[in-house]
Amino acid sequence: MRGSITRVSRKDGSGCILAEDAKDVYFQRSEASSSGVEDLRIGDSVEFELQYGFERPWAVNIKRLHRDAGNVQEH
Repeated sequence: MRGSITRVSRKDGSGCILAEDAKDVYFQRSEASSSGVEDLRIGDSVEFELQYGFERPWAVNIKRLHRDAGNVQEH
């Protein structure tokens, strides 16, 4: 699934992604790609998987995407 970062908390390492289905999905620092949540910024395009928990789905295996000459590529 794809979406864009709408919130990042440097304090606790959590954040929120607006998914392509217009739903908010939360994430934790440990689920960001090897570069970590410090590299994620509001507006970044990301690709992720959903993991379903007790209260709500969470984003896991988050990878930042960037656009290069009109093509979306993994960063």
